[in-house]
Amino acid sequence: MSGWAKTPMDRNQVLLFNPTLDATISEDHPVRLYDEILRSCDWSAWESQYVLTVGQPPIHPRVAASVILYGLSQGIRSSRVLERQCRNSLDYLWLANGHELDHTTICKFRTRFRKELKGLFGQLGRIALDMGFACLDTVGLDGTRIRANSSRHGTVSSETIAKQMVELDEQIERIMAEAEQADARDAELFGGDSSNQLPPELADLSKRQAKLNQAMAAIKKKESADKSNHSKKLKVPLADPESRILPNKEGGYAPNYTTIATTESRNGFIMDAEVIRQGDEDDQTVESVDRIEENFEKTPDRLLADTNFGSGQNFVQLEERNVEAYIPVHRNSNCKDYPAEREEPSKPVPAPDRAKLPRSFKTKKLDRVAFVYDESVDCYYCPMGQQLSFAGLNTKSRKDGPAQYRMYRGANCSDCELSSECLAGKNKQRTIYRDKYEKSRETMDARMNSPTGQKIYQQRQWLAETPFAVIKACLKLRQFLLRGIDKVRIEWLWACTTFNLAKLVRCIVQLRAERSATVA
Repeated sequence: MSGWAKTPMDRNQVLLFNPTLDATISEDHPVRLYDEILRSCDWSAWESQYVLTVGQPPIHPRVAASVILYGLSQGIRSSRVLERQCRNSLDYLWLANGHELDHTTICKFRTRFRKELKGLFGQLGRIALDMGFACLDTVGLDGTRIRANSSRHGTVSSETIAKQMVELDEQIERIMAEAEQADARDAELFGGDSSNQLPPELADLSKRQAKLNQAMAAIKKKESADKSNHSKKLKVPLADPESRILPNKEGGYAPNYTTIATTESRNGFIMDAEVIRQGDEDDQTVESVDRIEENFEKTPDRLLADTNFGSGQNFVQLEERNVEAYIPVHRNSNCKDYPAEREEPSKPVPAPDRAKLPRSFKTKKLDRVAFVYDESVDCYYCPMGQQLSFAGLNTKSRKDGPAQYRMYRGANCSDCELSSECLAGKNKQRTIYRDKYEKSRETMDARMNSPTGQKIYQQRQWLAETPFAVIKACLKLRQFLLRGIDKVRIEWLWACTTFNLAKLVRCIVQLRAERSATVA
């Protein structure tokens, strides 16, 4: 057998590894840079949460955080797999300085330090800014849905919950009565009071009762927030009542959370991260800008986002903060060859171009953006050149409170050629509503339709959507492990911190390679 290669090491030899743990990791191994960056961060806020004078000395929080972040960068989310890595993989052994973190310690650590983790996220962002890897000239804001840790089939309505709670109360009363009878028999046989604990079944039923109460509270909250859908039965996921049932891109409906990220344009670092229950993403537009200013003491110069983040109120508030926004007002108002915009709005749109007029996604009728407003005479012109004159004021309830609108109404709409494509239901007149933010929307529309605006907005797709693709594909975060909005926010923040840390490592490696090439 002399023709075969000899084994480099004998299993029975005394020295199985190199003389030191450090010697087992090559100088260009990326784990060294992960450790170098994290050691440069301030961990005093984390350290203040420990009591060092009682019990066994704790492992430094930087060690546990490093293992979690390094594992996430490799797509490892399971605490048990991380435990195994800390015992068997040389890079994890080196990173943890030989500490063997068990999965329980990792799980508890992961949800304990939300405020401190937010500080670490900010520190990494400031390092990127100080080193010139990131800038706040232009940022892209976007959101995506990530599945909650709850079955799509495990949803309940308020009627189902009420029925189950009645049955549960009856079970609890029956078990309590049986327990009292057993205590009475024991007292008869042995004398004195019985000190037996409550039956184990009762503890399980109490947990179930608490979960049903939580689900019922979530439904009531949704009903009060969405008063327009009383005819529709509202349901919530029983396993995670704080999530929201929303449509998924892969098809069907399932419990989801909506994750938000704001990304800078130089190297794509995430500068702000948040999770919301509902799909109303426009609430996060101004809040994200304010959080960036709070964390990095600078407001972005330019903000790119899709239609979901646009509202008249947002446009006004962004302008007050000197942020130049590029957000489409309407999904179909900036299409090419837009026939509603014409030099003389009192003349009808040519017949061949009427098929190109924008339609509403909901009603399939002519969208309000097909109507042109003339500020000089305070009226709208419909695609047929007819005036919609001012008809009074109207107040509508909105999620941020009552809002006042100016109404503009046509005179003889039922006899119009486009009445079947314009009027909904039994309406005989078309009505357009205009609020105090409409001027801001028109300004935004003009900005978006300009050649400069279209060129700038082309950056949005790769800038704002890339982080979600990387986090889902590389970090394998397509469904949350934790339940409840607070824990889900922590899990999302771990993912975004990992994304920035991995990107910072790549930027530093590239910078060192360029410097080495220059010296050579």
